[in-house]
Amino acid sequence: MTSAIVLAMAAEMPLVRVFGLPGIRLVVLAAPMAGVVAGIMGTAWRRPRPVAGLIAGLLAGSLPGILLARPDPFTPASLGPRLEQAVTDGWYRLLSVPVPVPFTRSFTDLPYLVAALIAALIVLLAGSARPATALIPAAVSFAGWLVLGAGGPVAGAVLVATFGVAAAVFTGIVAPSVPLGTAARGAVGGVAVLALATLVTSGLHAGRPYNPRATVQPPVNVTVSQDPMALISARLTTPDVPVLTARLSGGLITDPRNWVLLTYDSYDGEGWQAPGDARPAVTASAVPGVTETGTAVVTVAQPAVVLPHPALVTSTSPADLSYNPESELLASAAAISGYTARAWVTDPSADALSSAAVPAGAPAAVTMIPACARALLAPLAQQVQSATGLPGAQAALLARRLGSAPYTYAPKAPPGEGCASITSLFSGPHKGTSAQFATVFALTARLLGLPARVAVGYLPGRIADGVDLVTDGDAYAWAQVDLAGLGWVDFDPTPRDPSAKNSPAREKQPGIQKLENAKQSKPGPSGPARAMPPLPVTAGLSAAARALLIGGGVMLAVLAWIGSVRLWTARRRGRRRRTPSPPDRVLGAWDELLLPLRQAGIPVRGLSAPGVASAAAAVLPGARSGAMAQLVKLTERAIYSSDVAAADADLAWQLSDQLRRPALAAASRWTRLRRLLVPARGRDT
Repeated sequence: MTSAIVLAMAAEMPLVRVFGLPGIRLVVLAAPMAGVVAGIMGTAWRRPRPVAGLIAGLLAGSLPGILLARPDPFTPASLGPRLEQAVTDGWYRLLSVPVPVPFTRSFTDLPYLVAALIAALIVLLAGSARPATALIPAAVSFAGWLVLGAGGPVAGAVLVATFGVAAAVFTGIVAPSVPLGTAARGAVGGVAVLALATLVTSGLHAGRPYNPRATVQPPVNVTVSQDPMALISARLTTPDVPVLTARLSGGLITDPRNWVLLTYDSYDGEGWQAPGDARPAVTASAVPGVTETGTAVVTVAQPAVVLPHPALVTSTSPADLSYNPESELLASAAAISGYTARAWVTDPSADALSSAAVPAGAPAAVTMIPACARALLAPLAQQVQSATGLPGAQAALLARRLGSAPYTYAPKAPPGEGCASITSLFSGPHKGTSAQFATVFALTARLLGLPARVAVGYLPGRIADGVDLVTDGDAYAWAQVDLAGLGWVDFDPTPRDPSAKNSPAREKQPGIQKLENAKQSKPGPSGPARAMPPLPVTAGLSAAARALLIGGGVMLAVLAWIGSVRLWTARRRGRRRRTPSPPDRVLGAWDELLLPLRQAGIPVRGLSAPGVASAAAAVLPGARSGAMAQLVKLTERAIYSSDVAAADADLAWQLSDQLRRPALAAASRWTRLRRLLVPARGRDT
């Protein structure tokens, strides 16, 4: 059983490519628990229960991880709808974001279910009459996760080698107990599936590894369970599909704003992590010096839970909508089609922007920079820093640099906001999506010491007679910088395309435009002082550290399993030794001796007690023949007569303990390893 669990863990190890380093938690939590429970239910009992073992293993391997998963705003709170959403929409969500996939419940629920199911199936097949067939689902699982994690961390060759070693160990352990032909067919089938997966992932797709994300066409009617940033490119493929209509009043008529879905603070080098939840009856504070408000009466084309809205919400109708002013998440407990949002309307002047300082005590999430981005963006940051030392002016100049030649806005460019996409934007044709330009802006601003983040939603849309029509073609991402006294200020670094017809209108920012057009000044003594320097770069874990953590996790799992096998064996022996009936205690002592005799190569199955003694004498001539004869007599008396006293039972256990030692010593190394990893079961005579 243990070798089967190790095989299942190796088959699921490509999840590290899908989720990055957190994927180890999924592998270590799902496979061992599912395997142990399925093995006990399906193979360790005298009457195997494979169906019950499969169900029990699925529950034991998936529910702990599902219940402990990190929450996000896209998943239902109750368990039933979560599982339904995972089964019906899980694969699309996994394919809708670049790797490594965020390790939150929206994306991990389905992998927990699949990993537990596969691990339980592998263990059950390993305990069947044809254990080598367990290699087939293991290879299929390995190939599937490997393809799903195409482009992720950890080299595919390392994972293939790990799986090969686990498969070889498993085959070496189970082969002695099954016919050679069955083992060979199972091994060949598993290797064939693995070889096919390796060929597919090694370059049969236009010279590059096959990536399913490049061929999946997201549906038009997307659900709110997806990451809004990941869906920008998909929405732009259907630009005429309506998203919302809103009747505007107040400041939103004279100064239309972007429609916000979410803002993103945390960036790890592979992409932006979605923020947390929202709280009911929370509103935004007024930005100092700005008192104008506006109202939007919104009707969305499809009922939604995450609601587009102008930033800085002051009140809503229905009043029970949940709002998080820090992440700009406005959400409803159930999908709704209509709502009203009242918000502050801000338009900082050029003077206010030029005199604003960096606020003190900015959260680490909006200032951290991964190592892969620092070296790439440092030249651009140095150019901006050499031109001006004023925070607001630096942000405006940075937006102007990115919004001009040689950079070009390409809505159909391959999505993704990781360091690889940024490198492609700088080293290739300088074309990118709005999310990629916003990412470059935010990270470069952080290098300059400015707290920055990325916002995702829609451009203002097309406004006529106070009614705003927003479509999928308005899907967009922009950047925000936190400035003292002004709060989060929008900056749009994405280049404009004057030749594009009917391009959506951008958010008007007169103050920023004046600041961009103003003559830039170099830092002087009268300029506002920085409240904080750029934070140091946090380098990711090295390949050696990742390998060490993976190896340590596997080792801990193996040691935990060995301990569980020893505990299970000790409890079984204890139950047999403490049985109240003396005849049953004698038979328990005999059963405990048959196990090591069989492992020593003595054919005990189907033999009577005297027959076992004769076979043991032929193989172990010095194995205390007198003790064996005494134990055989006690066993025969316990089987055919009830004339067995408590003292006879105690003597039987003493004799069994004496005989077990030489029998265990006579077993081969593979057999001893198997005894250490696989709990023995059953009576053989």
